[in-house]
Amino acid sequence: MIGGIDMTTFRLLLLLILLPAPLYGQNMTNSIGVVTISDDFDNSDHILEFLNDDGSVWNAINLFDEWKPIEGFIIMAFHPDYFLYKIKCKEKTSEYYRVVVNEETGLTKRILISSKLKLQTWEEYVLDVFTVSFNISETSILDKINGSPVTKLPVKNQFLFPKEVKGEWMRIIWTDSNYPTDDSINYSGWIKWKKGNEIIVRLHHLS
Repeated sequence: MIGGIDMTTFRLLLLLILLPAPLYGQNMTNSIGVVTISDDFDNSDHILEFLNDDGSVWNAINLFDEWKPIEGFIIMAFHPDYFLYKIKCKEKTSEYYRVVVNEETGLTKRILISSKLKLQTWEEYVLDVFTVSFNISETSILDKINGSPVTKLPVKNQFLFPKEVKGEWMRIIWTDSNYPTDDSINYSGWIKWKKGNEIIVRLHHLS
């Protein structure tokens, strides 16, 4: 029992907390991008340390251990089972990234630059998600940037895959079979993915 809650219920609640909600309305002001796990991550060094400004360790994550909640740790997107760590970056120096470890309070900490991490621009980040979604009745899908509405609209709950970004515009594709295959027919269109410095589409990191 933990605080009067049985272990099964506790694990279920923890899973619900960890499941990444679709990111929407993220403000990109005063940030340079997103820090995440590198594609070339060497699993011999699997500790992520978040440092205070004096160099002391605020908290650390072992990427291969069972996840233990960290009080006040609320990052953009997070799911340890899938190595999903998306952390807003405010600054990059020759030694460290300054990242937002609490999206609610804006608390920042340092994390040392290493080969296990990479910095994505916001454009690279939105193209790195699994799918996007939005209210089709409120968001126009155009045949080209500033073009005309497409004639073939996706149906409800159809997967929309981001493929290209140009400024505030994003090209998405969808297929007649939901998942692209060698035999599927692909459809394409352009939408606006941001307004000013705010993301206005929902980003789904996992299928």
